[in-house]
Amino acid sequence: MANGREEPLGRGRLASFCVTALAIQAYATLVTVFLPEFYANALALPVAAVGTAFMTVRVLDLMIDPLLGGMMDATRTRWGRYRPWLAASAPILMLSTYALFQAERGVGMAYLWIWLFIAFLGFSMIVLSHLAWTATLSTSATERTRIFAWWQVFATAGQFSILAILPLVASAYPGDPAAGMHAAGWVMVLLIPGAILLALRTTPEKRPSQGAQAALAVRDYVALFSQRAVVSLVVADLLIALSTGVANAVALFFYMGQLGFDRAMASTLILIAYAAAFVGTPLFAKLAGRIGKARALQVGALLQAALQLGMAAQPVGTFWLTALNAAALGLCIPIAWFLPRALMADVADATRARFGVDRTGLLYATLNGSMKLALGLAVGLAFLLLGWLGFDPAHAGDPRNAVPLRTLIGIVPAFFSLGVVLCMMRYPEASMREASRKAAFV
Repeated sequence: MANGREEPLGRGRLASFCVTALAIQAYATLVTVFLPEFYANALALPVAAVGTAFMTVRVLDLMIDPLLGGMMDATRTRWGRYRPWLAASAPILMLSTYALFQAERGVGMAYLWIWLFIAFLGFSMIVLSHLAWTATLSTSATERTRIFAWWQVFATAGQFSILAILPLVASAYPGDPAAGMHAAGWVMVLLIPGAILLALRTTPEKRPSQGAQAALAVRDYVALFSQRAVVSLVVADLLIALSTGVANAVALFFYMGQLGFDRAMASTLILIAYAAAFVGTPLFAKLAGRIGKARALQVGALLQAALQLGMAAQPVGTFWLTALNAAALGLCIPIAWFLPRALMADVADATRARFGVDRTGLLYATLNGSMKLALGLAVGLAFLLLGWLGFDPAHAGDPRNAVPLRTLIGIVPAFFSLGVVLCMMRYPEASMREASRKAAFV
């Protein structure tokens, strides 16, 4: 309702809806972190060719997102706008997941390219439809913060569970490097449709107003994407993803090469950070309720910058001091996802009030695109800078590698985080919230 006094979603229904977020993040972690290594190592495809395939398909995927978002906004069925797209993503993801994760030695690059493209298409469908649907569950700014906080908690649970469980499966079958991915593939084939079915059965979708069916002229699209709020959110989302992406790209090199930890201890530090994210989500949700989502994003980015510099200054061999810094950084992980997306929900309502049309799917496609672009750029940027600074991966523990690694683990990420703080200055949250209050679904 427009007055923001609608009944909040019950915890049971909200949890059922957000299980899909768990599946989304678990799948994203598998595809971006583990699948490339699986094809290069277990299936013995050329490393450079595998990297090229993932980068090229990701670029194509980035171009498809706006098209999908626009199609979702134009969809009108008796089941809703986003529910049919969410349901349609299930068979696409199930088929491509089976093909990618159950592959055996002997498959070629064409096989990887085809199935990877299909998988990324299905993944874009599930992410965009679920996020856009999440944005329409409430017209209250406070309730939206709560809903996206729940979304973030379940997404973190998906990432954490994969990071914790997959190595255990692999260690149980040390002679079979493909065992972990085969098992993970079957888990996703069952989890994805189960999560989607749970959301479809338990959560109704609000019907948009009739004005949402009108078309936009070219000048309207220019006005839409030149709004200060849209530009600020997209740039902030890009910067915060670059900040975490660059640091993650060199984390293992830094922990093992410069701080002297073994692989098990380095992996533990990563798990500690993601465990802390469970605490960070409700903390930042409460902070957003007190000072606003935009200011909470600034506070989180400023804190993250300070902690990233702290990580760069870590002394050698002090595991618990490093773990404390990693945990504190983990508290900031949620700001990269749920705060920008909760803010974009208000922007979507303000856009509908201004233009008389609903472009929620298109706006989330833009935000999703900035995240994908940042994740693609982060690894390339990190390794280019490492090379420029003279990093030698064969001797990561060499003292001469200290400057490159400490620069990439802390100084460069802190620079991007501070950019988020500057980007969100004078963000028009009050006007967005007021427009969101007036623009309600019927």
